[in-house]
Amino acid sequence: MASETPWFTKTFLASIFLGIGGFLYGYASVGITSDWFGRRKAIAFGCAWGVLGGALMAGAAHVSMLIIGRLFIGYAVGTITGVAPVYGAEIAKTYERGRITATNQMMVAWGFFVALWTGVGEGKWHNDNQWRLGFAIQAIPALLLGVGVLFLNESPRWLLMKGFREEAEKSFWGWHYNGSNDEWCKIEFARIQTSITEEIEAQHRLTWVDLIRTGPFRRRLFVGSFVWAAAMLSGISFVQYYQTAIYSTLRFDEDRQLLVSGLYGCVAPIACIISLFFVDRIGRKKILVSSSGLLSILYMIITILAAKFPALPGLPTNEDAQRALIACIFMVSANYSALLGPMTWIIPPEVFTTELRAKANAVVQVIHYSISLIITQCSPIALERVGWKYYILFILTNFLCAIVFAIFYPETKGKSLEEIDEIFGDIEKKRDIEVQNVEVKDSA
Repeated sequence: MASETPWFTKTFLASIFLGIGGFLYGYASVGITSDWFGRRKAIAFGCAWGVLGGALMAGAAHVSMLIIGRLFIGYAVGTITGVAPVYGAEIAKTYERGRITATNQMMVAWGFFVALWTGVGEGKWHNDNQWRLGFAIQAIPALLLGVGVLFLNESPRWLLMKGFREEAEKSFWGWHYNGSNDEWCKIEFARIQTSITEEIEAQHRLTWVDLIRTGPFRRRLFVGSFVWAAAMLSGISFVQYYQTAIYSTLRFDEDRQLLVSGLYGCVAPIACIISLFFVDRIGRKKILVSSSGLLSILYMIITILAAKFPALPGLPTNEDAQRALIACIFMVSANYSALLGPMTWIIPPEVFTTELRAKANAVVQVIHYSISLIITQCSPIALERVGWKYYILFILTNFLCAIVFAIFYPETKGKSLEEIDEIFGDIEKKRDIEVQNVEVKDSA
């Protein structure tokens, strides 16, 4: 494989592994930084490493600078994506929480879009320093986010957990008051304050070990972790990293491989935007089951096409079959980006209590990238040795994931974070206030 595809080298694999290694370290530490310094400052802290990593890589004069910069970038991504969905879930209204946290998936898709088309452009730009452009670009969003997040209000739930009631109330009203919903703001803040007080009284101060200490917490961890495991076992990371290898098996030249990869990158942002219109209208469980089921069918079609119409050297190719296979790969991206992908950002922050939310999300993401590392390492070997038969793995994994989602996952759509706590049964709610189910849309 390496000899036939110049882009697939030990350096390429080392870059992926360094990045994922940085992700793991970033995720492992985000539970500490987010709980100690707050959600905003943890994001800004991660962005600082992103800017530093991008600068080191863009200005690299030695391979060691690239290695260190890649680790810094990985750490930044691990930190930011570990806390951003937690922050989004904690500041959002119940009826818009899915849409708010799903924007993480949309921005990841736009990141891939920019990266893929930057690669296409660099392939056409014959210059000794062309490779520096992509490394420099990655520092720009980190700088903008790192500065911009400091002008936002902190999570009211984190402030209440730390005992800063006045600051929490001010932050809550800053996020939700629209000039006419005074009553709703008073009731909702009181409900959140009461719930967090009960949570502290029931659970006291929790540590990392508490994630697996009781049955309800283990169930929370399973629900939060398995959705990310399913995402990686869906084959999306395999397609994203090795799609050019797939296209090379169709006997595409390097320019055509890059062009198709760029077009592939256009699919996900569009699908993510579409998902924002229905993600809070359809149940989480329905989306998960339907996505995994459809992915299994798509991989079945891909497997049949690759087996029946192989593109072999010296033999004529079936161009219709090639186009159909590429269409299925694009549909895999569209399915994941509109359905399963957003759920990976929505569900984990929903199912954990306020005090454990950051720690648990860090563990969830470590599991996520550990599986991604295995898929990334095994995929090129499997493609070389068994070819199209490797796709059968994803037929089976997606089918099994659909079954797990259907049987074991609770429905959380339309429930507040405090109501979701009651689903798992580890916190007994004894409210001192009557809270009406009031839904007030922003007048803007």
